[in-house]
Amino acid sequence: MLTRNEILRKLLHLIALIIPFAILYLPRDIAIEVVIPMAATLLAVDLLRKRWNFLQKSFLKVAGKFLRSSEEKGITGSTSYLISGSICLLLFDPYIAYTAMTFMIVGDAAAAIVGMQFGRIRLASGKSLEGTAACISACMLFWAFFPQSGIYTALAAALLTAGLELLPVERFNDNIFVPVFCGLVLQVFS
Repeated sequence: MLTRNEILRKLLHLIALIIPFAILYLPRDIAIEVVIPMAATLLAVDLLRKRWNFLQKSFLKVAGKFLRSSEEKGITGSTSYLISGSICLLLFDPYIAYTAMTFMIVGDAAAAIVGMQFGRIRLASGKSLEGTAACISACMLFWAFFPQSGIYTALAAALLTAGLELLPVERFNDNIFVPVFCGLVLQVFS
């Protein structure tokens, strides 16, 4: 069942759209000077709060209600978004980095909200068909408002994003894996 905290969490994740817009609209050198230090700072906080109890307590006071249990002592979604944004910024054409990042952010949020609230048909991954359809639809709707690639590239990226979200990649953080792999495929085939 969809909880109020999960809705707030996904809405908060939409703020991460700042990352792909920065990749696309800032000059590359400025985007690198902004995104990579932010990623490094959040990663340092995530690693240090494991070692320093006072930092962990302070962090949980501020951000605790937005965290999943796995994030309380690990890497947060925000840190993951900035790490994947940094990787995409460094490796890919700005339009591909933008598409891979935005589709992961809006697709993941839509899939989670729709899947948790309306998901009835379970796929082999345990995720719902309704959530997967919402992922693809949200990606394409976002593309309709902010088209930065052709429709076939957008559709391929939406399908790839939804498909990657279905993979059982417990060992990998999907907030890093999905946009980087999607960007790699788009870069190779564009």
